[in-house]
Amino acid sequence: MELNFENLRPQIARALDINTTDLEPTTILSGNEKWDSFAVLSVVALVTEHKGKQLTLPDVAKLSTVSDLVSLVQKLKGN
Repeated sequence: MELNFENLRPQIARALDINTTDLEPTTILSGNEKWDSFAVLSVVALVTEHKGKQLTLPDVAKLSTVSDLVSLVQKLKGN
């Protein structure tokens, strides 16, 4: 499966506890009330599931939009 925004959208929306229709690549993570510790852990689990790698705290700190997250997932080499 290609890891693009549309394929990852349901899982990212679930991590942020929002409707998939409300999630866009431009959705802001940094400073968003939905981007809490549970959402970060959910995203770490998502990346681990798809890539077999864990995100580091510096990786997470660099994410400001959903597009940044998708790009990071696409760049990681994994299973």
